[in-house]
Amino acid sequence: MDRRDAPPLRSLPRAFVAGATMDGPFELPQSELDKLRKVLRLSSGAQVAVLPGDGRLIRCELDGRKAAPLDEHWPATEPRLQLTLAQALPKGDKLDEIVRGCTEAGASRFVVFPSERSVARWDAGKIEVRLGRLRVIAREAAEVSFRTRVPAVEWIDGLEPVLEGMPEAVVLSEAEGEQRLFARTSDEVMGVVVGPEGGWSPKELAVIGDRGATMGPRVLRVDHAGLAACAILLLARGE
Repeated sequence: MDRRDAPPLRSLPRAFVAGATMDGPFELPQSELDKLRKVLRLSSGAQVAVLPGDGRLIRCELDGRKAAPLDEHWPATEPRLQLTLAQALPKGDKLDEIVRGCTEAGASRFVVFPSERSVARWDAGKIEVRLGRLRVIAREAAEVSFRTRVPAVEWIDGLEPVLEGMPEAVVLSEAEGEQRLFARTSDEVMGVVVGPEGGWSPKELAVIGDRGATMGPRVLRVDHAGLAACAILLLARGE
C-alpha cells in the first residue's frame, strides 16, 4: 500500500505492547491478539497502531500472530504536566469510573489509599488483584483516548505516607480559607489528593495542614472531584 493511501493514525485499532520496536515483526500478547482478531475481526494485512507505552506509536500490519512494523510516530497526545491523582477508597465501583475518566483526561499516575473515613476496605491479600483490574481499566481508557502511555496504578497505606511521597501534592479539602486549585498551574509535576465520601477526619486535616485546596464553593461527589481537578489543571495549562 502507498503510504499516501494509508489510513489516518487515529482511525487505526490500538494495542499496547510493551517492548515493541521497529526492528522486525514481533509477537502480540494473546489478550491483544484476541481483541484484534476475534472482537474487531481483523485479518492479516490489516493495519493497527501498536503502543509500546513510551510515547511512540508504531503503525503495523498484522501478519498471523505477529505485527510487522511499517513506520514510527510520536503523537503529541500526552500532557507535559505529570499529574498524579491520589484517591481515598470510595464505596462501590466508583474507583473504576474515576480511573477511567481521569485517564481519558490525562492523568499520569493513580495512587489508591485507605483513609480514616473510608467505608470501603480492601483485604490485604486482594490488593494486587484489585489494582490489576484498575490497570486494565487504565489501559483500555488510554487506548480509546488515543494516549500513548498507560498511567501507573499504585497502593499506599494511608494519607500520611501518600503526602510524604508526594511533596508537590495539594489536597482537596472542605476546610474554610483554602487556596484555589487553579492557582497552581505552573508546576511540571503535580499531585491532587481526593478524600472519601465522609471527608477528612480531624487527625487527617492536621496532617494536611496548609496543603489544602478547593475548586470553589460547591461540593462535588467523590467520583466527580478527581476528574474535575484533572480537567481544571490541564485546561489551565492549555493541555
